[in-house]
Amino acid sequence: MGLDDGMPVMMWTARPDMSCDYLSKSWLEFTGDSPEQALGEGWSRGVHPEDLARWLDTCMRAFDAQEPYEMEYRLRRSDGEYRWILERGTPRYSRDGSFLGYVGACIDIDERKRGESELARSLERERRLRAATEEASRLKDGFLASVLHELQSPTQAIVTWAAHLRGQVPAPSEAAQALDAIESNARVQHRIISNLLDLSRVASGQQPLPHASMAQPLLSGVRVLVVEDDPAASDAMLSVLRVAGAQTRAVASTAEALETLGAWRPDVLLSDVGMRGGDGYLLIRAVRSLPAERGGCLRAAALTGADEAGDGQRAVAAGYDAQLAKPVEPVALLATVARLVQ
Repeated sequence: MGLDDGMPVMMWTARPDMSCDYLSKSWLEFTGDSPEQALGEGWSRGVHPEDLARWLDTCMRAFDAQEPYEMEYRLRRSDGEYRWILERGTPRYSRDGSFLGYVGACIDIDERKRGESELARSLERERRLRAATEEASRLKDGFLASVLHELQSPTQAIVTWAAHLRGQVPAPSEAAQALDAIESNARVQHRIISNLLDLSRVASGQQPLPHASMAQPLLSGVRVLVVEDDPAASDAMLSVLRVAGAQTRAVASTAEALETLGAWRPDVLLSDVGMRGGDGYLLIRAVRSLPAERGGCLRAAALTGADEAGDGQRAVAAGYDAQLAKPVEPVALLATVARLVQ
């Protein structure tokens, strides 16, 4: 009887040249090989092709160093299925210390390896799911913040314009009461939006921003250049912008606009794209060709005809950041300028 013929563990011995000189009954039964097929160099032919080079390298290094080794690889079973094997080898010596080769044992660890592989896949699925959930949450928070920012400027604009109109009507009138209600509701909405923005920033790990006072004009200190060759339309926009605290200038041509850009440096440009055969498009292209320090990144909104559905897309493609349809509504004008300077 061999070293382990009564044990389920697969035992083997090999000479110093790595040729096999003994294989236990359990090893032969596992592989289905006969001793004649497996002894000598034949014992390696059952190793999985993908693992063979690593198996040979590990064995050669260990045999050369005469050191114990341990490795895992796939070995073909008698039914053709490759099973994961844990192999341990130990050098053996004669009584006089001569190196005789190795004695080793192989254990079938396929079930453990499959369990480890399934656990790794489960952990990877969990990691991907967690990453997807976190990304979805981040996108949701970002979308919410974007929507709230879009809503904030119109509510501020409504408050500003309602307060202005209230000063134009008799105090005890029904119109004054209606404007009071509009202004009050807009202030409440603005406060709710500001609070939600604070929550959104905290949820994303940021500090809440200080809230601007609603008593401060919406466009206080903001410089707006209006380019419009219709004097009545230009005057109407200037009046609305000044109500909101903006500093304004108006010109009627591309040449005047470019000259004013260099001398006055506005924060926002409002330009009629339809003046004098499309000069508004020439203007924005000229502005975008300037270096940033000379106004090339100036925020700009195009003033387009109400009946020209394609003007908005064309204006944005040309380089404008926003679009307003003429005749421009006061609240839309204030909200757009406020968004552009945010």
